[in-house]
Amino acid sequence: MKRQGLALGLVSVGGQVLLLRELVGTLSGDELFIGTALFGWLLAVAGGAFLGGRASRPRSVGLFIAGVIALPVMIGLVRLSPLAFTPVPGEIIPFGKAAFLSIIAMAPVGIISGWLFPVIVREGDLGPDSIVTAYFFEGIGAFLAGTAITVLSAGVIATLMLALVMGTVAILIALWPSRRISRIIVLAVGSIVILSAVLGGPPCDRWLEAVKYTPYRVMESFDTPYGRQTILSRDKAVTLMTDNAIEAAYPDRETAEYQLLPPLLYHPEAKRVLFIGRAEFGLGELAASFPDLSFAALDRRGGLHARLAGVLPEGTSVTRIDDDPVRYFSRLDPSITYDIIILAAGEPGNYQISRLYGEEFLALVRSHLKADGILFIPTGYDTDRYLGPEKTRVLAIIAHTLGQVFPQVDAWSGNTTLFFASVSRQFDLLTDSVVARSARLPISPDYVNGSYLPDRLEPMKRERLRLSLAEPTDINALGRPILPHYQALYRAAADSWDRKILGGVLNHPRRLMFLPVVILLFLACTVRGRRGSNRFPLFLFFVAGLISMSAELVSFYLFQAGAGSLYSEMAVLIGSFMLGLAVGTYYAHGVRHRPLEQPALVLMAISLLIFISFHRTPPYGLLVVFHGLFLFTMALATGALFVGATYRYYSRSASGRKRINRGSGYGWELVGSGIGALVTTTLLLPTIGLHWLLWSLMIVVVLAMAGSGVSARQMRVR
Repeated sequence: MKRQGLALGLVSVGGQVLLLRELVGTLSGDELFIGTALFGWLLAVAGGAFLGGRASRPRSVGLFIAGVIALPVMIGLVRLSPLAFTPVPGEIIPFGKAAFLSIIAMAPVGIISGWLFPVIVREGDLGPDSIVTAYFFEGIGAFLAGTAITVLSAGVIATLMLALVMGTVAILIALWPSRRISRIIVLAVGSIVILSAVLGGPPCDRWLEAVKYTPYRVMESFDTPYGRQTILSRDKAVTLMTDNAIEAAYPDRETAEYQLLPPLLYHPEAKRVLFIGRAEFGLGELAASFPDLSFAALDRRGGLHARLAGVLPEGTSVTRIDDDPVRYFSRLDPSITYDIIILAAGEPGNYQISRLYGEEFLALVRSHLKADGILFIPTGYDTDRYLGPEKTRVLAIIAHTLGQVFPQVDAWSGNTTLFFASVSRQFDLLTDSVVARSARLPISPDYVNGSYLPDRLEPMKRERLRLSLAEPTDINALGRPILPHYQALYRAAADSWDRKILGGVLNHPRRLMFLPVVILLFLACTVRGRRGSNRFPLFLFFVAGLISMSAELVSFYLFQAGAGSLYSEMAVLIGSFMLGLAVGTYYAHGVRHRPLEQPALVLMAISLLIFISFHRTPPYGLLVVFHGLFLFTMALATGALFVGATYRYYSRSASGRKRINRGSGYGWELVGSGIGALVTTTLLLPTIGLHWLLWSLMIVVVLAMAGSGVSARQMRVR
């Protein structure tokens, strides 16, 4: 049973992480779908656990084989899934359909993983001891899987190939025979399968990408620590896809001009310019035309430049800075300042990008702008004619957030909306003056010139845009990141179901009050129960899943907000959590005759309190350590709470029942985890904010402590 539990951890967490990475790389890098995917995963595992607890005598061997086959099949289907919604490469999948896809994609492997747990427990046939033993070794296997994925997946081994390798290793562990000759045969077969996966994985990846991006030619396709990159070509055009979304294209003279020239019209004497984004797509060439301009490009994907260098000219005057923008500005010497900083981060459709539109990052940028310097933000929103309410809200959030940091803020309307911000420089130049300055540039612009600027700067258009941006709204900040959700609502304007789903939450946050009501009712029902019943441990199972999963997602969010990366490090954080789960289970198993619920809940409360107090303070280099220790400690408490609830529920209930569903406790824990995955960062974070979210988790833990005391007294009386 120990080997089977270890193999279950490899299949379960390996499948979970690899599918999450594939979904993020398919759904435009949107981390909102990590929550919905985990919701689907955990509900599938819970359903599998219930089914496995009721099944007569299934064998774990067949389930392991089914899981190993299902994982690479689902990865391939997820990668090709955009073709089911749109034939256009890079087109955004509607929110509701993407959320449904993320839930369904996790179901097959999740059901098999959940089914395996009670089957392995029944094969061990040790009563409550078999449950804890399987849980412990599953945690060990999960930690090993998370560590292996982090080490191997960052461009070393392709996702499909890694899925096949990990699945084969899991089967070898689960089926490892006792006879020597049998071991040699099994090892030889396993080695052949692994070698086939290593050799056949890259061609399969290339074939999938070619099918997905037909009729384009796939020049490069690879992973970075920040997501999936694909370089496409068609005729003489080159397109960079980032997580299945179009990031840049070449040639595109209009975009290049509007990314560089407008701030130079307000600040013609500028000498030092920093561009946050990729400069290879025409901007570097354009900057080379300004001999007195010192132009630097900041982007964290250093390895991407080498891939693009063979197909795109960057410009000899560009200084490349390979760093994350938040880390760069946090470490930058205060004496280093710029005349112009251009933030071309793209649409704020995920937390990774929206943090660059947040109040905290903008304050960092301001500290490295000269007093009369300009922050320039070109966006892709068309405000030339009609401004719908969803688009207006997104633009107003950007404008209000800029206004919190910079005294001077202005915007140009047009097919792309351009924001300007400064501490002291005014943006009240007459249109004739702006046109005259464009004529004095060292180049002859094709778009930023006297033919187009008067229409873009037409007074009625600018006044209409100013009135729209002046609408009252909240700001985007680390404590309440609202831009990704309103960006999703803006994308959903053409889909009635998406508008109902997103608008119902964002515009009517009071509807979320049903969640605390349900938790309180569940607590009341399990504490009181019927005479002689022993239901309260089910609430403890639920709380263990709800709090641990919510804390895990909050940690993911804050880690990415600080480090700018979750694509690779997600496996390390999940591995830390699973290691804590295994250690907590092992320790609690050794002291199982003592009451464990209260100490576990106290440890959970202390961990949350420390996290609430210090989550903003760890330096960049210690982010992995801080969040890893937090998740380890929370998992330690979760494992102890699970063991305590297990012995309290199964030991005291066994005498009064002919048969106990040994998957019920595990199932309730996974239901709690599923709810936490669905609502924590997807719904609660943008509505009540990070501060109240963390304290809400603390309140649930305190309620569980109080309920545990009341229930224990009632059991003694009975």
